[in-house]
Amino acid sequence: MKYLAYTLSLIFILTFPVNGQEAPSQVQGQGTAVELTKKEKKQLEKETKKKEKELKKEQKKSKKTKSIKIGELPPETEEEVTNPLDIKIDINLGDLSSKKSDEKAKKHRGMSLAFGFIQLANISDGLTFANEYWTQNRRGRVLRSSAQSWDIFFSQYRLSKSPFWLRTGASISWNVLDFGDRSRISNDFSPGPEQGVTVRLVEDASVVYTRSSLTTSYIEAPLEFVFNSSKKGDKGVTIGIGGYVGLWLKTTRKINYTDLTGPVQDRKINRFYNNPVSYGLSTRLGYGSIYVKGRFALSKYFQQNLDNTVPYQLATLTLGIDL
Repeated sequence: MKYLAYTLSLIFILTFPVNGQEAPSQVQGQGTAVELTKKEKKQLEKETKKKEKELKKEQKKSKKTKSIKIGELPPETEEEVTNPLDIKIDINLGDLSSKKSDEKAKKHRGMSLAFGFIQLANISDGLTFANEYWTQNRRGRVLRSSAQSWDIFFSQYRLSKSPFWLRTGASISWNVLDFGDRSRISNDFSPGPEQGVTVRLVEDASVVYTRSSLTTSYIEAPLEFVFNSSKKGDKGVTIGIGGYVGLWLKTTRKINYTDLTGPVQDRKINRFYNNPVSYGLSTRLGYGSIYVKGRFALSKYFQQNLDNTVPYQLATLTLGIDL
């Protein structure tokens, strides 16, 4: 009996911890259940991240497919795009073109032609114009004496953003002086005991001149200070003041008359002692491409080292057009 009691007690002791270990096994079973929820959470996190990425991609696509208007500010709030296929692209270039049209031009270039009146004047004793045979544009012979000019090119440069410009370029001018039907210009020696080289007018009542003229040409560089408030400098009112300087190119005397032998055409070139340099003042008043221009030469028309030469200067008034 004693041995039976010992064996039963031993069996009881051995079996008790085994039965007591069922709780840990249950805990372990519960622990496996907790691990499964973590996995589900991870899967849920992965799925949410995928959805967020897809949403971001859709937002980027919607931004690209929204209507684009250049020059306008984007809206503060973003609207949800239901169907990207329904979105239209609208590019508005109106603002850029308007800005370009509002910009003021910095240069204005072109060429011009002018034609008008010419007179011989003298400012040595106040302003006086030529008289007697030297008088130009006399009655019945209007514009037989004339001033002509061709601006080969001109360039106007805007001064900063102001309505003021500097105008310069290169031009050729022709000055035609007509001396009527009873006189001619001559470079003969002056009569009298003290003969010398001179340019003078000779009256000859025995001959009727169908043409008696002197034409001089110069190449010139004008410089003017111009006011024009238009964007391109070629519209509206134009007011200018400045000057010019030129170099003598050629002088031609033309005389046509009839004598006993028949019609006579007399031509002399570069023998009338014109001043090799010409310079003076100029003014301009115009509207659009049409203008009126006045010039007064400060240099003498003939060289001043000649004997008995009349100290005349050229004054012109011309009507011109910019091309």
